[in-house]
Amino acid sequence: MSQALTLKTKRWWWLLLASFVVCLVVLAPAALFDWAMRGEPNTTLRFASESGTIWTGRGRIDIASDTSPVVIPVGWRFDPLSLLRLRPGVFVAANAPALAGTTHIGLRFGEVELRDTVIEADARLLSMVHPAGALFAPTGKIRLRQSADEYFTARPAPNEKEAWRVNGSIGLIAEQLALAGAFNTPASNYELKLLGDGTAINVAILRSSGPLKLEGAGVLALTAPRRFTFSGFATVAGDAPAALKQLGPTMADGRQRIEINTAW
Repeated sequence: MSQALTLKTKRWWWLLLASFVVCLVVLAPAALFDWAMRGEPNTTLRFASESGTIWTGRGRIDIASDTSPVVIPVGWRFDPLSLLRLRPGVFVAANAPALAGTTHIGLRFGEVELRDTVIEADARLLSMVHPAGALFAPTGKIRLRQSADEYFTARPAPNEKEAWRVNGSIGLIAEQLALAGAFNTPASNYELKLLGDGTAINVAILRSSGPLKLEGAGVLALTAPRRFTFSGFATVAGDAPAALKQLGPTMADGRQRIEINTAW
């Protein structure tokens, strides 16, 4: 009799322990994201949770700026369907003048996956979050789009000497994009397809319009040193800046041949 009670007591203890663990997981505060995503002190880009749990909650992305900081409210909720792909994920929504839209983010073994992405951002954000953006000072709107069957995965590099690994595809549309830093360009429109291929991103220009039309394709190599190559053509409007009329040799049809090979 006493042995049966002992077995029954052990079962209750295991049940209580399991219930406690489940409660910890289900009720885990959103502040855990702050701990998981903390970076180096004084970084330009920061995330801060505000309310909820890791399953559903709200927070904000803070982007530092010399003029006025940018605050982007974000919300998230657990996506049960992500479990069918063996990649637990969340549906994320952002709503701010500088960045708005939605995406599904899945995680597995240090790899991040994007699906169903529909995001619009102010191109000036690039100047705030990356040195290359500050060099070219882009303006205009940038849209990221994925069709129902598209995905894009990225595995961050453990250090600066190693390469990110990417796979999948995502569309990028730049509307009224202009560069005002290293050289000036008139506002033009571009539709690109980004294709992840191991340690490189292939860039294809699908459509282009405006005073600076571009055709061709390029490759962004993610191995150190990083390298970008592009081969194609440019059609420049007559009233465009003089420097743009000297991008490369002029073909019989008036287009300029462009060959870019740069590393950093």
